Amino acid sequence: MKTNLYFLLAMLLFFTGCKPTNPPDDPDDKPDDPPIVTVDSLGISISTIAFTAEKDASLIVVRTNRTWTAAKTADWLSLSAASGNKNTGFLIGAAPNDGLTRETSVTIKAGDKTKEITIIQAGTPKMTINVKGVPVNMILVEGREFTMGSSQQSSYGLPHQVKLSDYYISETEVTNALWLAVKGSLPYTDHSEADKPALPVSEANWNVVTGDFMPALNQLTGKTFRLPTEAEWEYAALGGKNTTGTAYAGSNTLEDVAWYLGNSGKQKQNVKGKDANQLGLYDMSGNVLEWCSDWYDYYYGFQIVNQSVVVPALQTNPKGPDSGTNKIVRGGSVESDLMWSYSPCHVKYRHSIIPTGIDGCWGNTGDPREPTCNFIKYTGFRLVISAQNQ
Repeated sequence: MKTNLYFLLAMLLFFTGCKPTNPPDDPDDKPDDPPIVTVDSLGISISTIAFTAEKDASLIVVRTNRTWTAAKTADWLSLSAASGNKNTGFLIGAAPNDGLTRETSVTIKAGDKTKEITIIQAGTPKMTINVKGVPVNMILVEGREFTMGSSQQSSYGLPHQVKLSDYYISETEVTNALWLAVKGSLPYTDHSEADKPALPVSEANWNVVTGDFMPALNQLTGKTFRLPTEAEWEYAALGGKNTTGTAYAGSNTLEDVAWYLGNSGKQKQNVKGKDANQLGLYDMSGNVLEWCSDWYDYYYGFQIVNQSVVVPALQTNPKGPDSGTNKIVRGGSVESDLMWSYSPCHVKYRHSIIPTGIDGCWGNTGDPREPTCNFIKYTGFRLVISAQNQ
């Protein structure tokens, strides 16, 4: 009888094009052994099912001597049966996901016993959000552990281990078109770029970006956009899980992927004019510098004990020091030069600018003759959204 039951359920699964799905690290993830939920006892049974972003499904076998019911609350899930009698089964199906990672549950009851199965569906690899007619493409970055910094040069930062959760990052730097759609006017004071929508926006200081632009964008979209952390920026520039260890974002040849002093005429260029990196991200090397959320510290805010830096064994989703004077900018710009195979466009190169963007040209010497300089003429930013619903 049991053999016939499994055969019928397996045939149902085959003809509906669905497949049993367990969490990737579940030792019982066997194609011919569907998840079993035991509702009449307190024994161990399946508790979580992981779905891909594509339409996906899993076969559930219920073992009980009673009638049972199954209930869901999410409209993106479907159940092939809401009830059954004794040892029977049903399919849980998930609609394609075009947004962030989502989670819900299915509750199975038999008599006074209840079992709850958590359903987690991965987010889409690429998400497009329209802002007043301006499409913003967000690319999924699957978080992993990686080595941040490098011992090659002091300007690349102290090497240390970092582990990141999944997040989405914008395919390009924020453009004039997007800024104009959100704010209604561009941040330039001495010229206009209203006729150049595909140029990356610049000259917006850190305070304006985070305190003015981001809240307005979030109100328009209902999303929670933010700047990337320095760790998120570096990992994405490296190519994430697809990294090949290139010096620049997508290539060892700067010319392939970046607008810099040697090929730009010291003028910003339209986004996506060079090759993308291994994740499909453009201009992470060159064009404009990009603000990050972190305060700058030479040692990332690590503790210093007896004049020695204490490097943590592993940092998870670090956000940098709690305070500082300058904010991190990364990626180089059209002002960046290439000398002896060295460039600020290198994926590891660290730089920082005061949040207001205006500072003493000579480094705040205290000399009353010292002029002030605008350090953000070629500084822009890109967007990040956490992969989990917030």
